[in-house]
Amino acid sequence: MAKAKPPFRLRTGRFVVFSFLAFAALFYGVPLVWLFIAGTRDAGSLFTDPPFTIGSWETTLATWNNLTGYNDFQILTWAMNSLIYSVGGVALSLITAIPAGYVLALSNFPGRKLILIVTLIAMITPSQAVVLPIFLELTALGLNNTYLGLILATGFFPFGVYLAYVFFISALPKGVMDSARVDGCNRLQLFIHIALPLATPIIALVAFFSFLANWSNYFLAFVLLADEKLFNLPLGLTTLVSGSAALSNQGGNDIPIKMPEAIQAAILIVAPVLLVFIVSQRFVRTGMLTGAEKG
Repeated sequence: MAKAKPPFRLRTGRFVVFSFLAFAALFYGVPLVWLFIAGTRDAGSLFTDPPFTIGSWETTLATWNNLTGYNDFQILTWAMNSLIYSVGGVALSLITAIPAGYVLALSNFPGRKLILIVTLIAMITPSQAVVLPIFLELTALGLNNTYLGLILATGFFPFGVYLAYVFFISALPKGVMDSARVDGCNRLQLFIHIALPLATPIIALVAFFSFLANWSNYFLAFVLLADEKLFNLPLGLTTLVSGSAALSNQGGNDIPIKMPEAIQAAILIVAPVLLVFIVSQRFVRTGMLTGAEKG
């Protein structure tokens, strides 16, 4: 017996979905592909050749040497600073967000709903709105313009708290938790031996989003850091490129950063995020889907 054809509306719906996904892939993917290709070309080729012309290895290497050799390899210092800020911020986010989400999900105490509401408000509040209080607080503590100051400023991750809360309240097997309580586990033992091993997907998801926020952090770094030796990559490269543009407008002959170098600088910021996502995509995808259904 021949199978009945699916209703036309289902085929139409699937076509619309795939069309939208294809449009999104082209709209966001094509500029990214061009970015990596343009990093292999020189300044003249960027203006005269077709957009997706691939340059040479020699041009790529020469541009990279110009970029990294600027001001005694200062860009490598900025890259190391970005790594320090990102690793420190991710570690602090995990230390605070995962236990906070667990407690909010499984404990009932006075003020719990208020904390949840405040967490949601903090999650949707732009960082620009709280940068002045953060700046004044770190200045009072003597932590302004320091590694620790920027790590503390970015370590509180309300979105991570909310993700952990949703996971623990919806995805933890209640029967296993109850059995562990009967066997004599206290709350700390439940968290360490039961909740944490099951929370690998949400830990990876919180770590990924925290790394993304810290690696691309520009505004807080711009406000809290004054010493160029402490700059992260987004702040340092923005300062470097804008300084080159100012020299160009003034007719200077010694312009350290031109368009090919600026493109490779952008690649230097984008590539680690793509690499982290590729490595952790299985955990990120699982974490985003875990807890989507309660029970």
